[in-house]
Amino acid sequence: MKDLNLKKIIEELVNTFLYAGQISLDLRNKGLIKKIKSDNTPVSNGDLEVNEIITNKIKQITPEIPIISEETSDNKSKKNLKDFWLVDPIDGTYDYINNLEEFTINAGLILDNRPAAGLINAPAKKRMFYSFGSNDAYEFTDNNTIKLECSKNFDKDSIKFVSYSDQIKPEIEKFHKELNVKKFVRMKSSLKFCVIAAGEFDGYVA
Repeated sequence: MKDLNLKKIIEELVNTFLYAGQISLDLRNKGLIKKIKSDNTPVSNGDLEVNEIITNKIKQITPEIPIISEETSDNKSKKNLKDFWLVDPIDGTYDYINNLEEFTINAGLILDNRPAAGLINAPAKKRMFYSFGSNDAYEFTDNNTIKLECSKNFDKDSIKFVSYSDQIKPEIEKFHKELNVKKFVRMKSSLKFCVIAAGEFDGYVA
């Protein structure tokens, strides 16, 4: 898809993501309404409200691009889409519904089957990340915008990784030993990729 101003699109969405993040916290403070979906995973009214806020704004900005969202069935049955938005309104629902901080609000723009731009907001952490291309990744926090250089000189004696679990699998532990990882911290949501980009951690083995 040609002639898209990715910078303009993403910057128009930043405030929407910040607003959706505040709504997610407000709803949690009031007390969430929780359900179990058919796939046995939890969902709350917060997930659904955030999904509506984000998808409505995306439709307004890029009405020609389909949206695939975890919380709505629209377009999920469509195959061979090359250009689409992929939305996960709350990644880390367990953390969200249990008053923890690492949940995130997410949207990624896929163009010609490749990631082109995206946004990740961690509202409880007050950290908003977004990117609209190579060497164009940013964090917005404390009313300041910081460009992420996405590069770091490794200190081989203090390599820190993030991990999906406190108890890592043997095959991942093997990688950690080979890479001389000295410390790892559990982080389930997409926040783990952001803290790596920000240079706070050195890597993640899936």
